[in-house]
Amino acid sequence: MRQLRGVQERTTRRGGESEMNHRTHQSFTTQQKISNFLSADDPLDLEGLPDRFLDFCRHSIEGAKGDLIYAEPALQISTGRADDDVSNWEVLVLASFQDEDIIPLQPIPSSRLVVAVDTSTIRLGEYVNGSLCALRGAVVLLERNRYRYVRYGPLIFSLGINSFSALQDLAIPGWRAFSSEPNIDGLLKRVRNALERWLQFNVSTSLSHGIILIDGSLTAGTPDNPSKEVERILEEARRSGSMVIAISKKTKLRINNQSITDLLENKSEPCLLNVDEEVTGQFPPYPVRFLGRVFVGKLARAGYAFRMDVDREIPVQQTADGFDQLVGTDVVDQGYPETLRFAHILSTFTANDVLAMQAFSCARLGVQLIPKIALRRSLFGPFGTAWEAYH
Repeated sequence: MRQLRGVQERTTRRGGESEMNHRTHQSFTTQQKISNFLSADDPLDLEGLPDRFLDFCRHSIEGAKGDLIYAEPALQISTGRADDDVSNWEVLVLASFQDEDIIPLQPIPSSRLVVAVDTSTIRLGEYVNGSLCALRGAVVLLERNRYRYVRYGPLIFSLGINSFSALQDLAIPGWRAFSSEPNIDGLLKRVRNALERWLQFNVSTSLSHGIILIDGSLTAGTPDNPSKEVERILEEARRSGSMVIAISKKTKLRINNQSITDLLENKSEPCLLNVDEEVTGQFPPYPVRFLGRVFVGKLARAGYAFRMDVDREIPVQQTADGFDQLVGTDVVDQGYPETLRFAHILSTFTANDVLAMQAFSCARLGVQLIPKIALRRSLFGPFGTAWEAYH
């Protein structure tokens, strides 16, 4: 079977540092279904990872060398957005809408570039005082019916009591050293968010008159997701004539105990519904800020509906025009843009990736990898696995 170029890792190499974290290289994979459409060229000429990410990885793992690492029986990949809906949002009482409130979408072929950004993290294992983790990001560009992409990482790092000082390299706001068990999940979100915001800003400064797709929302103001970073991205995109669209696969915004996306359940044609006033009117302006105008959108006939946020500084009519160009340029099978789908696929970790990173950690860091005992499974056999699947 013909071999096609499959991956391009964009990092910086410096003497004496680990190749997996910092080597720039290309690899080749067996042709798959998406390989005919993907190329690893980088027409945006994006920057390599800044030194602060590489310094963070190097400094964080210094305290983990030689430790025992307990591998999880079932590793969980985390792509949860730090800017997802605030956890205490419950039920919204929205006014009923009429057919004239629906904005129909008409596909308009366009020469505008479409760029998507996504990241993911994963825990490779746990040790006594923390976790060994990995991070990866991807940028996908659609130009003239051709998808091109750049992958960043994987970056291997440690989060634990002995590695908090390394977080100074990332300049993550709001972190603190824990005297007891550290909040690894919260810090992992912040590390992932730091890479994702850097990628989004890098794209917004490199792209002119394009459409930038990101996973999540444009809600900011939480400790995990400061408003300043999102505002900076939107300002740069606006200055270059680009439009940022954030698409949420899940939302906690509900109406009468149903998801807000159910508002378009009976609509089969591509359309938008502006629910911004009803949503933002339910919450105080601070500390959480809606930097994007909130829509419910269905981008394909009989496709799924999603919450979609667009920079609120862009007029509604111009926003609708941008969506017309998006659905006329990108593939939106099932209502989800193909560019953003590829970004998710390319940023996530496969089982082979995990095995390779674990082997690398054993060889380069001297950690000892041992299986973690599944206590509930040992005690209860097949009756102890259902709980683990949800925790």
